[in-house]
Amino acid sequence: MTKTSADARRPRELRPAGLATRSAIEDAARSLFAERGFDGASVRAIAAAAGVDPALVIRHFGSKEALFLRTVDTSLGIGTVLDGPLETVGRRLVAYFLDPRRPIIRQRYVALAQAAHHDQVREEMIRHTAETYVGPLAPRLTGPHPELRVALAVAQLGGLLNLLFLQRDPIVTAADPDVVIATYGDAIQRLLTPPVVDGEEG
Repeated sequence: MTKTSADARRPRELRPAGLATRSAIEDAARSLFAERGFDGASVRAIAAAAGVDPALVIRHFGSKEALFLRTVDTSLGIGTVLDGPLETVGRRLVAYFLDPRRPIIRQRYVALAQAAHHDQVREEMIRHTAETYVGPLAPRLTGPHPELRVALAVAQLGGLLNLLFLQRDPIVTAADPDVVIATYGDAIQRLLTPPVVDGEEG
């Protein structure tokens, strides 16, 4: 076999290994980000778990932030929760995040919150709010400032998640989930579908 023919085959032979390495890094990052959060999952630890040199992590993904966004679901699977009657979406949102059958929600939120000061992650979270919440909900609202009201509802929801998952406030974490769903869900709902005051209709 000539050197030229061997060189021609080399990229094809290396491609599966390259893809396997990238996949191993993604799997390791996904696991460690969920387990340790953004700050606790170092590039060196991810590389060790994947069985590769740390330099390969940067070579494949460019940065820890880019790898994080590649492997952590920033949507939190919230899209289906927004379907259904607009009048009850506040309680549905709160119930979704309080559901004990979804521990991954807490892990993902903590990881995102820890990484939010990085430009790439912050920009992704802004995009996520616009596409996941504002885009679907704002056209369904009546009254003034629909996009602003949805954004403020997302901010209000974020406050609850901060108390639950970051601060672990004992008043909130010890409360009856049904009471939290009703009380906080209705507070969010008032931003989306504010009650009609007598004399305002027509």
